[in-house]
Amino acid sequence: MAVDLIEAGPERPHTAGSLAAAAGVGTRALQGGFRRQLGMTPTEYLRDARLRRVREELLALDPQVGAVARVARRWGFRHLGRFSGWYRDRFGESPAQTLRR
Repeated sequence: MAVDLIEAGPERPHTAGSLAAAAGVGTRALQGGFRRQLGMTPTEYLRDARLRRVREELLALDPQVGAVARVARRWGFRHLGRFSGWYRDRFGESPAQTLRR
């Protein structure tokens, strides 16, 4: 249930508490379930879902008109330095490199 909510709207301001309430479980139960089933916390899963959406959008954009910052912000990333680091860790290249593909 929580995974479905994240995947249906990763740009939304989900929290562990709101996801737990929607799933009908406590926050600790939600976090434990995510760790057991997915090997990450709900927050990490949300970040990964957002990063995947950013990558899809960057790959589809024309590099001449694409703007990494605009795409990142649209998917809920407010601190661009952190976003860039998370993106590089996840995909092995910078967002700008992805855009230039």
